[in-house]
Amino acid sequence: MTTGTHSPGNAFLGNVILFGRVLRRAGLSVDADQTRRFAQVLAVLGFDRRGDVKAAGRVIFVRRREERALYDAAFDLFWRRGTVVGGASEALPRLRQVQPPRSDVRFGPDAPEGVEVVEAVDETTIRVLASREERLRTADFADLTPEETRDAAAMLAALRPALPLRPSRRRRLDRGGGRLAARIMLRRCLATGGEPLDWRWLRRKSRPRPIALVCDISGSMERYSRLLLRFAHALARSGAPVEVFVFGTRLTRITRELRLRDADAALRRVAVKVVDWSGGTRIGASLRELNRRWVRRTIKSGALVLLVSDGWERDDPALLARELATLQRSCHRLIWLDPLAGRPGFEPVTQGLLAALPHVDEFVPCGNVASLEELAWRLAGWSDRRIA
Repeated sequence: MTTGTHSPGNAFLGNVILFGRVLRRAGLSVDADQTRRFAQVLAVLGFDRRGDVKAAGRVIFVRRREERALYDAAFDLFWRRGTVVGGASEALPRLRQVQPPRSDVRFGPDAPEGVEVVEAVDETTIRVLASREERLRTADFADLTPEETRDAAAMLAALRPALPLRPSRRRRLDRGGGRLAARIMLRRCLATGGEPLDWRWLRRKSRPRPIALVCDISGSMERYSRLLLRFAHALARSGAPVEVFVFGTRLTRITRELRLRDADAALRRVAVKVVDWSGGTRIGASLRELNRRWVRRTIKSGALVLLVSDGWERDDPALLARELATLQRSCHRLIWLDPLAGRPGFEPVTQGLLAALPHVDEFVPCGNVASLEELAWRLAGWSDRRIA
């Protein structure tokens, strides 16, 4: 950005325009009207409180949850003291400047003279933002820093799983249905002298298939279990009938705790209820309790069961195999999720995995955001028949 005059108003206006273009190049859907509204809000709000400025821009520019992390990164990189982006001859607006910005900000053909915004935005900024997001999607959960873990949790909270469906016993009228609506047609024939002039068809309704997620929270899963429970919360908020269990040395049902809308509050309730975090692993014994106590009450025969574990079994692997075989017969499909399966050179060599794999329908990695995004998309594909 270049300015004909070095006035604070020109610097403010040019940098607001440039910030909108940075967001657009970074992948957000930003139009001129949003940029104009942001400038008008800043003209009233000022720059005394950085958090308020950031929140105002988030309200205007962020339309989807998954865009929030990208917006925050762009704001922190662009709106900082003494930074020049895209060839700006003026420093970016300081968040505690004394002189207030102009209140008569205008855009388009009415923009003030002396402000010229260069079309080229610093590509290094865009590459930093894009590469950071891509790295966050593909990085193993065990390798994330605390700040990256918070960003990954926000990305998981934004997931919208494609729900698996199953046919209902109820039918509805549909022109392309496969079954004739004989009763309805006969009633309508009374008005036409017995002639079936209005053909009606019926089609089965669809409803979400129940989902049960059983997650290992033992010591070997400590680096993954909390983010996987974020995925469980997103699944519970998707609209499908979802049951969630966790196990280490015992099985605990946490379905009610995850019904809270706020993920942080839900996980705090889970932390209070569960007493065997980061302990030993008794997969077979936990599945035996699931089969004996909960399958008939909550999981039902048409449920899709997602079992999350790395397979480090402390008890007899034969018990694990027997209980998995029982669980597979009791559900629509049994999917084993392993956070280590996506690592290069991974092989299922533990005794627990060797005993379990013959009794699962699919073996899927779940160690990063990208794998859970793919899982959320694949859920709908597991609606129909069981894999042979």
